[in-house]
Amino acid sequence: MTIYEQMKIVLQGKLNELITSSHVKSALMNQFGTNPDSVILSDYCYNRFNNGTPFNKHLFLYINRNTYKYLEEHYPYTGLIFHKPKGSDEEIVIGEWRNGVSSFYEKKEDFPIGNRSQIPSIGKEQISKLYEEYNQMLKYEMSLLNCKPTELRHLIGRIGEFLCAIHTNGSLARQTNQHGFDVISKGRRISVKTTAQTSGFITVNQNTFAEFDDFFVVQYIHDEFKVIYYGPKEGILDVARRYENKYEIDIKKLKTVSVR
Repeated sequence: MTIYEQMKIVLQGKLNELITSSHVKSALMNQFGTNPDSVILSDYCYNRFNNGTPFNKHLFLYINRNTYKYLEEHYPYTGLIFHKPKGSDEEIVIGEWRNGVSSFYEKKEDFPIGNRSQIPSIGKEQISKLYEEYNQMLKYEMSLLNCKPTELRHLIGRIGEFLCAIHTNGSLARQTNQHGFDVISKGRRISVKTTAQTSGFITVNQNTFAEFDDFFVVQYIHDEFKVIYYGPKEGILDVARRYENKYEIDIKKLKTVSVR
């Protein structure tokens, strides 16, 4: 019996449960006498590709090096596939699953990929899934941990980028703040700003102003992400003031400017 078949037996009835690598290794050793050093859970993950391992047997969702979520085989998984090239400390996205069907952005024999820019943009399904998951995370932070939206700027900022990509049918930039923009749609580079403030100013670096074409501003208020401006960057200059090397944009005045 293969290790794959053994794992299905010891994990029967644990669908969607978090398990640890050490727990599975111990269970296999106790029931089948399997050498723990031969058990590598990451070889059987939907969301992780390891060089030298056939990507045809899947049981887990990789959480971290010792924690996995058991999904069983033939699970209708939707999500990204990650890979860490040998000798690299950085993981890259190399493919995705859509309702249980996997696809790679390049041929598997071409891995590891040395140039991130060669990887196509992730699909709409993935962006929608990320938008949903980040919103759930936001609710968790606010409801259970009593955090205020203004204390979760990075989280709501990322949600704003996903919303922009969905709203404009665009794709995410490959790197955070890549050349001053976050989303690209129909050849237009879009800078995204998300705020939980009801008043005050949004700042834009004058040094990167030439590196994007459109401006997309999202306001999070009353449990709603609302687009308060989407248009050419020049449209914000009438409601902005210069301070040192930044433009400061009045939020209340920005709402008076036309939105696409």
